[in-house]
Amino acid sequence: MYFTFIIFLLGLVLASFLNALLYRIDNGYKYPEIFVKGSHCEKCGKMLKTYELIPVLSYVLFRGKCSVCGYKIPKYYPVSELALGVGMGSIYYYSLSPILYAVLIFFFCFSYFDRIYKEVPRILINTYLIFSILYFLILTLLNHSIPENAIIGGIIVCVFILIVAKIMKKPFGMGDILVLFGLSIVLNLKLYLGYIYVFLLFSSLYSLYIVIFKKKTIKTPLPLLPFMFLSLSISFLFYPYILDFISRVFYF
Repeated sequence: MYFTFIIFLLGLVLASFLNALLYRIDNGYKYPEIFVKGSHCEKCGKMLKTYELIPVLSYVLFRGKCSVCGYKIPKYYPVSELALGVGMGSIYYYSLSPILYAVLIFFFCFSYFDRIYKEVPRILINTYLIFSILYFLILTLLNHSIPENAIIGGIIVCVFILIVAKIMKKPFGMGDILVLFGLSIVLNLKLYLGYIYVFLLFSSLYSLYIVIFKKKTIKTPLPLLPFMFLSLSISFLFYPYILDFISRVFYF
């Protein structure tokens, strides 16, 4: 538990760093400023003190606002930090494949861009797919056999989602489809099916929430990759329970 907690804290710090780095990349910061400039408020530019940079805790202590101008910090930041910390801690605790650390970080980056633009840079998606395929090929060569991963299941899930999206006349981004397919290359079938279940549950509940309380419609565009990222962390957190659930549902 001690080392799990350390990995959890490292995940929080890494998430805070990645959020700052992605923000600077997205806003055109140049080298070396992108790495050396101190963290500051997005609105008033006030340089943040060390105690204002503690992941999650600082957000709680300052009630999600800048201490100078009162700018409301997006809830995405503490939620994403907590999700990456929980996901990384869970991977270590259950001794899952180390490759999942990299996958989780990819999903973290996907969610950052999808939240803002409802799309992800193509180069990031392509890098993720190449990474997944290379991992699969290396694993095949090392084990002298094809890994029993969820590729076939991933293809079926992606085709099913495309059909449902067409029937409901609600566009489903090709980037989302490619991310789901890439994940099927890395995960085993049980965990992949459990992940899909968690993802559909969370995204459906949120859709219901915005329809009832935010007066949106069922066709309102929804960035799905943040839910995919959160669902992946939750799937790792409840790893044995999800495997047991899938085994009971599908009888394998």
